[in-house]
Amino acid sequence: MPGTSESGGGSAREVLNLEAEDSPEWVMKLSQADSAEQLFVVATYEKTTAWVSMHEKDKEGKWKMICSTPGYVGKNGTCPDDEHVEGCAQTPVGTYRFTKAFGIADDPGCIMPYTKVTEDIYWSGDDREGMHYNELVDIKDYPDLDMTNSEHIMDYTYQYQYCLNIGFNEEGTPGRGSAIFLHCLGDRKPYTGGCVAVPMDQMRYIIQHVKPECVVVIDSLENLGGEF
Repeated sequence: MPGTSESGGGSAREVLNLEAEDSPEWVMKLSQADSAEQLFVVATYEKTTAWVSMHEKDKEGKWKMICSTPGYVGKNGTCPDDEHVEGCAQTPVGTYRFTKAFGIADDPGCIMPYTKVTEDIYWSGDDREGMHYNELVDIKDYPDLDMTNSEHIMDYTYQYQYCLNIGFNEEGTPGRGSAIFLHCLGDRKPYTGGCVAVPMDQMRYIIQHVKPECVVVIDSLENLGGEF
């Protein structure tokens, strides 16, 4: 969910690490790192701002940081996973997987299967039975979809050039929330509607390199034991 405000000065400074460097020690100490081969970490340090980074093990089993960038989270900050509700404009805290890669742009060369969306594609926010709440749907297959509560992907021309669905509420429980994505950062919005947003160059790099088994960690920098 992109944000709807038009506050100025929201662009993040792009910091793309084209050459991998050692991951910070605190990242290597995360409990999720014990069994993972790739990590995506969203470490919030102010209400709507975060340090976002991607890490993977090299051939020797050492953690390397392959991308880092400032990013933004929900307009109302974050909340525990089990307290999240539809429309709260908060980013859920927890450990997830990326479950779907999609976007308006052509496939940039993803490892994960990629869906190039058309005008008929929505992310369902319709919690009626059979309407695939919190899933990508084609309006031709579901002509009765409540479009007012669903996201028409093509309406977000910049933000949804490249998207990764964060596996929050995979069971599709009505009212828990939907459309929690990692997506491109809009240049006038220093927050989102509950998603995580990074600059487009970084988003393209991330979606090209993310693997299906990547573990996504979202929490405060303090709770993660991190530091700059």
